[in-house]
Amino acid sequence: MATARAVNDKRRQVFKHALEKPYTTVWPSSSTETQTEILNDLCVALHPLSSYFAHTRRVSKAQHRRARRRTSKNNTNTTPISTAHDQLSDPELKGKKMLDFVCIGINSTTRALERQAQRSTLHANDLALVIVCKGDVEPQLVAHFPGLAHAARSAKNDSVRREDKLRLVGVAAGAEQRLAQAVGQHRVSVLGIRAGHAELDVIVEKAQSGCSVPSVPWIGIQRGDPVFHPVCVRELQTSAPIISKKQIPAKASENDGKRKLEPTSRPGKKAK
Repeated sequence: MATARAVNDKRRQVFKHALEKPYTTVWPSSSTETQTEILNDLCVALHPLSSYFAHTRRVSKAQHRRARRRTSKNNTNTTPISTAHDQLSDPELKGKKMLDFVCIGINSTTRALERQAQRSTLHANDLALVIVCKGDVEPQLVAHFPGLAHAARSAKNDSVRREDKLRLVGVAAGAEQRLAQAVGQHRVSVLGIRAGHAELDVIVEKAQSGCSVPSVPWIGIQRGDPVFHPVCVRELQTSAPIISKKQIPAKASENDGKRKLEPTSRPGKKAK
């Protein structure tokens, strides 16, 4: 006779149907070739940032060493220490200037888009291109970017919206490590680009021509005739036990077949 566990282990393949969420945000579409080309151009153009960050780290370590040396010798010399911007080479100086047109990280890029969504006119600090490493981070961390990018565009007037170059590009796995090496940081999950830099503007124009505009239908929609969208149904493949748990015979209780002990009286007292 088969045991309850052996019966429960037998499963069959079943299909379950679920309705798609009505407020699912769709990322802007772009070809794999366009994404790869934009990523390659960014890694080349952002290389001066790596030189600048390496310079700042070297100067910071030198400042800490000199500070510890002065403290150990009880030296009261107050000669000012050179800052990280002194004696920059050409690549380092180029990277320092480029930093004004680049926004690095999830939090800083999110704050920049939030400020951009509150302005109805174009501003010099507006982001023109946002690169998101979708394949390297958890989806929950970057799921807000499509809606936020659309809100930043829909906040503009109709005449200004035509001049807005904002594009959102989600790249595949492996882009995070490449961008981190190009920038000189440990990790770069999201990167924002502002217009106004000659080398970066070429990449922005390439993204503008090869990537679709970020759009979320229910943000900034005007009232009018209702538009009905087709229902999206997902089919999930899973498994289920052949025999449900209600049909499996219950185990015998632990007290079955055992003799119940009668209560005994305390020593020295007679049982009533």
